[in-house]
Amino acid sequence: MEINNKLSLAKRIILGKNKPSAFLRFLCWFSIIWDVLLALYMLATAVVILIRGAQFRENSMLQDFTTKFCFTYAILHGVSLLAAILLYRQKKFGFWLYLISNVGLVVSTFIFLDTLKADYVQITFTLVMIGLFGSQWRKLS
Repeated sequence: MEINNKLSLAKRIILGKNKPSAFLRFLCWFSIIWDVLLALYMLATAVVILIRGAQFRENSMLQDFTTKFCFTYAILHGVSLLAAILLYRQKKFGFWLYLISNVGLVVSTFIFLDTLKADYVQITFTLVMIGLFGSQWRKLS
C-alpha cells in the first residue's frame, strides 16, 4: 500500500495534478514511452560500441553508427521526453522544446549518417507528431 502512495506521489510531482484532454494525454504517453525506449536503446548501443570497440560493419545501413551519434540521439530523445512531460503538464514551452528536439533528431541523422540520404518515414512521423501537438495549442498555458 505504501508503494502505491509513493508511486502516485511521484506521478503527481512529475506529471502535475491537472489532467490534460484525452487526446493530449494519449499523445504525451505515446511520446514518453517512445522517447524512453529509443533513449535506452541508443545508450545501450553506444555502450556496446564502447565495449566492443567495433562498429556494425556487417550491416551497411548501421555502419555509420558511432558512439557520438548514439549519445547525441539519446540526449535528444531525453530532451524530447522532458518536452512530452511539459506538454502533459500543458505548458507551451513544452511544445517549443518538442519542436526543437525532434527537428534536431531528424537533422542529426543526416549529419551523422552518410548511408541515410532521406528517411521520409522519420520526417513524416516527426511532422505529424508536431502537427498533432500543435493542434492542442489552445489547451496549453
